[in-house]
Amino acid sequence: MSYTPPYTITPKIIDLVATISEAVGGFYAQEELRLHRINRIKTVQGSLAIEGNTLTIDQITAILDGKPVVAPINEVQEVRNAIKAYQLLDELNPNSIDDLLKAHLAMEAGLIDDAGSFRKKGVGVASGEELIHMAPPAERVPYLMRELFEWLNRTEEHSLIKSSIFHYEFEFIHPFSDGNGRTGRLWQTLILSKWRPIFKHLPIENIVYKYRKEYYNAIAVSGGDNGCTPFVEFILGVINETLATEKSNPKATQDKILELLQNNPKITRNELAAMLGLTPDGVKYHLQKLTKEGVIARRGSARSGYWEIIKE
Repeated sequence: MSYTPPYTITPKIIDLVATISEAVGGFYAQEELRLHRINRIKTVQGSLAIEGNTLTIDQITAILDGKPVVAPINEVQEVRNAIKAYQLLDELNPNSIDDLLKAHLAMEAGLIDDAGSFRKKGVGVASGEELIHMAPPAERVPYLMRELFEWLNRTEEHSLIKSSIFHYEFEFIHPFSDGNGRTGRLWQTLILSKWRPIFKHLPIENIVYKYRKEYYNAIAVSGGDNGCTPFVEFILGVINETLATEKSNPKATQDKILELLQNNPKITRNELAAMLGLTPDGVKYHLQKLTKEGVIARRGSARSGYWEIIKE
């Protein structure tokens, strides 16, 4: 019988999926390109900091630029490896175990002897000195990972939901001797990036680090009658906050919308979406915001009306 991870789709999960789906369409791709580099640096810093790496944004920037950094050798190696692993996102297949091993090899090269291979010994998930989960025996890891990837290949759940479930199940199995946290977070990003490419450049890990105690607690309290539902709710909340943070300065996108409305007051939402490289829901997000702020107003009917710019 095929394995299906235990979970419940709650109203909170449905609401978060709807909110995230609408918000993620609001990124004006051309304007966001300048943020990709700094967001990648934030991603690497956040993901490694969760597990104790002490390097700063400035130090990671220096490493990315090939400059020398005075820091513990293993922490510098962790940064170099993470940068390489995230650079693989375009070529990795989220449904491939072989590609997962390839990503882990990149993430852990020079740090552990069995990089790119499943563990041969027992391990646990710890938060500081506290053991929060004892992983399954090493001999079961290949079987459990095959089951998990078979589910990932056949599930019809939304990418936001299935990536979150995978993230939890991956951490539960803890398939590697080290680097499970950073590899699991990378793989969720990979799954999401195949749904919306902007996820390659969103520093979700930076917000996870902000709530790292809650992150480990969500892992700890999952696995009961509701399966991984608490973790799914937590990680979707993190994604939602990441989008809200990144959208805190949407001026460039909204200025472009105002320019297009000025040139054609009768332009439709779909036409705006096509011209801006946004989803219709993303355009709706900005139009509602501009309307609420009193910058624009809709006159006439939805079908034959027009947009009026009230203030610039």
